[in-house]
Amino acid sequence: MDRSDFRERLRGQIEESYGKLSYTYQTQQEAATLKRMLANGISICQILLTAASTCGVISVFFSQVGLVTAIASITSASSLGLNLYTRGSKLPEKAEEHVRCANRLWAVLQDYESLLTDFDDLEVGEIRRCRDLLIEKQAEIYAEAPRTSNWAYKKARKRLKNGHQSFEPEEIDKLLPSGLRSHACEE
Repeated sequence: MDRSDFRERLRGQIEESYGKLSYTYQTQQEAATLKRMLANGISICQILLTAASTCGVISVFFSQVGLVTAIASITSASSLGLNLYTRGSKLPEKAEEHVRCANRLWAVLQDYESLLTDFDDLEVGEIRRCRDLLIEKQAEIYAEAPRTSNWAYKKARKRLKNGHQSFEPEEIDKLLPSGLRSHACEE
């Protein structure tokens, strides 16, 4: 087999791993966001249900309307149900697990980018060693990674397809300190 053909296959494998890891990273980010949003939504519902049930109970003392009593009972029971659910679900803690996982994956993504950047200057043996180390790091993170949902994956896919993790050259240039900007893009 031609040496350049082998290098291209090796590069293709590394690029494929980078792409898969990008999806995993973004999916963990989306899973954290979804869990936080669910926790916040439940918290708002708890407040509203508690307020509604309290108002309902107070109105029972001033009038003997059966409908008010039924509404107060339903909102109170719903509030209790949500309280029990949130106590056991630990949504904020689970969201934080996803964030910690994503942070660890981010470091590996940066290592992949560096390997791809340096690829042409490295010998095949060095590339393989770096690749194998990155695969080991990934396996370690994946072994401890919290499960994600199809919903989180779909949101991640949509973001990545829309270029969420990429920039136009002018955008990057504007983010750099003025001394590092390219002269072509200066205003």
